[in-house]
Amino acid sequence: MASDKFAAWTRVKPSVFDVSGTERDVIVLYGYILDGRLDLDALKQAWQKLCQTWPVLVARLRKGANSKAPSEWHYMLPPDAQVQNVVAADMSDSRPASHRSLLIEEVEGKIRDLHPFVEGRELPQDRPTIHPTGRVIDTKPKTRSKLTLMFASNAPLTIGHLFTDDRPMVTAKVTRFTDATAIGISLPHVLCDGPGACEVMKAWAALANGDDANVGPLPKFGEDSFTPLAPGGKLAEDEATALAQSGKKTLTAPFGWYAYSLMETISFGMRFAWDLFWQRPESTIEFRDMFLPKKYLEEQKAAAMAEIKSKPGAGEQDYVSTSDICVALTLKRMCTPDVRGPNDKRIVSFLYPANLRWLPGAADSVPLPDPYLHNGAYTISLPELPIGKIVHGMSVAELALEVRHAIQRDTQPEAIRRGLIWRLANAHKLLLFFRPSNFWLVGTNWRAMNLFGISFEKALDQSAPESGTGRCRKLWAQTISEVPIRNSFGLVGDDPAGGTWVGMALSTSQWKKIVD
Repeated sequence: MASDKFAAWTRVKPSVFDVSGTERDVIVLYGYILDGRLDLDALKQAWQKLCQTWPVLVARLRKGANSKAPSEWHYMLPPDAQVQNVVAADMSDSRPASHRSLLIEEVEGKIRDLHPFVEGRELPQDRPTIHPTGRVIDTKPKTRSKLTLMFASNAPLTIGHLFTDDRPMVTAKVTRFTDATAIGISLPHVLCDGPGACEVMKAWAALANGDDANVGPLPKFGEDSFTPLAPGGKLAEDEATALAQSGKKTLTAPFGWYAYSLMETISFGMRFAWDLFWQRPESTIEFRDMFLPKKYLEEQKAAAMAEIKSKPGAGEQDYVSTSDICVALTLKRMCTPDVRGPNDKRIVSFLYPANLRWLPGAADSVPLPDPYLHNGAYTISLPELPIGKIVHGMSVAELALEVRHAIQRDTQPEAIRRGLIWRLANAHKLLLFFRPSNFWLVGTNWRAMNLFGISFEKALDQSAPESGTGRCRKLWAQTISEVPIRNSFGLVGDDPAGGTWVGMALSTSQWKKIVD
């Protein structure tokens, strides 16, 4: 790759928030199965329009002169006059398939012949069920799974490939079957979080459906809404002044968060290495999906609310949402394989997101434009709880209420402002939400994104005898990272027939204890 190719390209830095956490090293794959045969030309033309409207999708990711400093990472964007040619070149058939912006394949046969999957309408509606997915951990190029190859064979294999290769940051793959169309999209987390990736898919669908007027240039692209909160920024300086006036020397960490010392880092590293290489190596981790039927969730929520309101002193702040119930049910299941009994005092720490896009309390500190592609995942930590208590000593209502109260506590405007200032001030340290000796779990919640609502209903192949609906039947997500994911789950979305899908990553031995 000739270096002078990018001499005229514009350098744009990610937000300081985008590069402040370890998620910056992650690439996320999203897979959609859409009903019917989509018009491939319409998809291709829409992708081309989208990349021309949002040129950052074909930008290159680079490290900068100081390759060890994430603050030097940047996107390289083509000049306006070259965008159309760059987009065309990235999509060209003459380009290696593994580096192509959009890859299209056709397969003879039905999708379930190659990729079996279940839908909510096919499952019991009175109880949760857990299902294998075929998704495996992908951290080594030689162990690429069959599923990942089907959805994302043109995705980068590591974040390092984005730094060194002449390839666009965002890639998509379309595989058309006789009865369905699979779409996979790959995005680095340093560009998009889950809601940001959803914006890309929604815009692509809008253009494919002919709704061009609903997709315009990204507002305020290149402006960093988090700068006032970073060291040297006005809000950070105001906080430092207030801190000095109060006689304190250091910022207070958000509830449940720790900036590790050297000894704590070593202790955590040794424990994590033991888990990674001996206790639960990469080859043992499985992704499975749990389906929580709508009727079942309604019953669980009604019972939880009745229990909560029956407690003396219950107030308006004491309530739970459907998502809180989903989280409580998932936490109990994920802790079950490791608990030694009701009196097991070992501590569990749990991290849960509250996206800044949707928090009214964030607007004053971080006024984000709409749409916003970048990272807005403001995470909160639940109070530490003994694993025996989570599994045996707390009702679903009590655990769900812990989740709700943590969200209420940590999403107040002052808590958000101080939490962001603390994170950005300590971005050079190892920041974790648990003590080195704790069990830990990470959750995410994408229900508000309505991923199953993404539809290409006006982009169907009209020549197909049974064209289908163009609506989403199934979706999934997984990460590519150098450190294999584990101890994690996500509320992926609400099935079209009702009910919620939860993706979970545990070891085979842990799954056996849950299923048995």
